[in-house]
Amino acid sequence: MIEVAVDIQGADNPPSSLISGAIAALNETKDLFVYVCGDKAAIEQAVSGKAYDKKRLAVIDAPQTILNTDNPMEAIAAKKDSSLVAAVELCREGKAKAVVTCGATGAVFVAAMLMLKKIADCPALLCEPRKIDGTPFCIVDCGANVDCRAEKLVSFAKIGCAYMKAIGTEKPKVVLLNNGAEDKKGSALTKKANELLRNTPTLDFIGNLEGTEILTGEGDVVVCEGFSGNILLKTMEGVALGVLKEIDTAMNKLGITDEGYKKLHDKLYKKYNYTELDGAVLLGFSAPIIKGHGAATAETIYHIIKSAYVLARNDISEKIRQEL
Repeated sequence: MIEVAVDIQGADNPPSSLISGAIAALNETKDLFVYVCGDKAAIEQAVSGKAYDKKRLAVIDAPQTILNTDNPMEAIAAKKDSSLVAAVELCREGKAKAVVTCGATGAVFVAAMLMLKKIADCPALLCEPRKIDGTPFCIVDCGANVDCRAEKLVSFAKIGCAYMKAIGTEKPKVVLLNNGAEDKKGSALTKKANELLRNTPTLDFIGNLEGTEILTGEGDVVVCEGFSGNILLKTMEGVALGVLKEIDTAMNKLGITDEGYKKLHDKLYKKYNYTELDGAVLLGFSAPIIKGHGAATAETIYHIIKSAYVLARNDISEKIRQEL
């Protein structure tokens, strides 16, 4: 049985509107066990009347919520009965193999640092978008480490490779996000990182990658510091959704109502709207933490629980230990 702990209170939407995502994941995956952490009375009311295997879902009463406005360190210490603390505690105790949350990123990182064992010198936040052809790839780091030494980028590359192997890519190709393809281009950081990556025999490093090739290039693991990675991810989303909106506006003005276009629009919107993705994954600790967008829906919860299940089933933490 693969146990996943879900912080059901971290999102903007109430638990009652999200619990169906957890139940859908449970019903679809026969060896999944879900701990739902939050206000017990509210959760029990939300699941009342729904069809699911009651032997594979447990409610952990944790009525407090850590807010985006809270100081992360103070909140983790003061709100012992919060849903986030309860979920991470289940991993610390070995009862769960992964955490799912849509709570504040800072609080998630602090909870992991204080409560879980570090297996990497520099844990990282990883995102898994899709290329134009639908192939998955990962960007690491995308927000946890905004100031980095070049050595950290090598660690990020190894974490990214472990992740790609866990989701089915046997020999991941590593690229370094840069402002030019040539090895000698870039900042002092990327020049040094390029040199270190080229001299790391366990990595299949194929060189620098410019932003224009993110969705078409060969790389499976895009390595960067968290500042650039976060901007890259949000720029990809903003540009894609902006173009779709512009096309929508033009078609509406022309009075074009094509059903085929609507289906294509919905497909692309889901692909590039990162609230619909499988969440960002905090890796480098004894258990993975999948962090969904604060505006998560039941569908988001479904997807990130499934993602957590895959990572836990394939023992992502052990794969990271082997890579490092």
